[in-house]
Amino acid sequence: MNYKLSSIALSLLFLTACQSSSVTQSSKPEATTHLSQAVYEVEFDSALKFKTAMMNLQSQTAQFCQGESELTQVSAAWQQGMSRWMWLQGQERGPAMALEQNWNVQFWPDKKNTTGRKMSQAVKTDAWTMESVQLQSVTIQGLGAIEWLLYDNASTLAKGSRGHCSLATAITTSLTDRADTIFMAWQTNPWSTLDKEAWESEYLALLSNQLDYSMKKLSRPLAKIGAPRPYFSESWRSETSMSNLKTNVEAMQALYLAKGKGLDKILRDEGHARLADSIVHQFEDTLETWPSEASLFALLQSKQGYRTVLSQFNKLEQLKYLINEEASVQLGVVIGFNATDGD
Repeated sequence: MNYKLSSIALSLLFLTACQSSSVTQSSKPEATTHLSQAVYEVEFDSALKFKTAMMNLQSQTAQFCQGESELTQVSAAWQQGMSRWMWLQGQERGPAMALEQNWNVQFWPDKKNTTGRKMSQAVKTDAWTMESVQLQSVTIQGLGAIEWLLYDNASTLAKGSRGHCSLATAITTSLTDRADTIFMAWQTNPWSTLDKEAWESEYLALLSNQLDYSMKKLSRPLAKIGAPRPYFSESWRSETSMSNLKTNVEAMQALYLAKGKGLDKILRDEGHARLADSIVHQFEDTLETWPSEASLFALLQSKQGYRTVLSQFNKLEQLKYLINEEASVQLGVVIGFNATDGD
């Protein structure tokens, strides 16, 4: 490797990350008796796991740039981090301090390959810090930027080049900082003051927003029949778009069930067991039939692949109907607009 961090700098890097969490944060969720508690605990656990994954990504990146590990270990840590992010991605309900970090963690959709252009310029500088990265465009701050460094043909991170390692170290340190902020925000239950009606409205909106976002991760690349846009796929460089999206569905299923105290129970308690069964079945069918191909980009290269993706989109559309139309009507909830509408 050409680029090495001094042992002192490396120690300070980890000390800073640890200090920010150990003094002010609890590893256990706030205990309340509110109706939202089970859903809140799912979110708290997701935030904690995301923070842990970002700390690991930071550690693996620093070790690689020290010449103490292989790039494959950084790639594995990044993929694990993306998987953990899928549990929080696309949400428009929850603590404002957490939601404000969304664009800083991941810039998508990237319609004009802004990430590629910005990263090609950024690696020409070899003296990056977390602070300097956070002053830049969100396109070079998040998980997509690390993906570029790991998988793009223009990246020379594999060779341990100075500019690439400096930027990778700064970005992963920044991601740990962002994840720490998100976890801090989930230290308390943001819904604990809502009455039953307001909570159910908020809960349905939480699921609906995340589902809408996930569906857009398919609809954008699918575009028009016969004219797909595979480069609109999330994580097309790493070829993990479909596996990411499957994790999104697993996360929504966990939120719906919420340890046996979620929307599924609410519907059953109010006499709508048949609808609850339909939603459970739709989640199970969607996951059981999920394509083994991890790359949406690859699937869209053939007619059969396109049909496979479209079939999965239709299953998510049915899930949306059951939650947005059927469940909301039965519970008397009106789901409002969200940040993904109209774009």
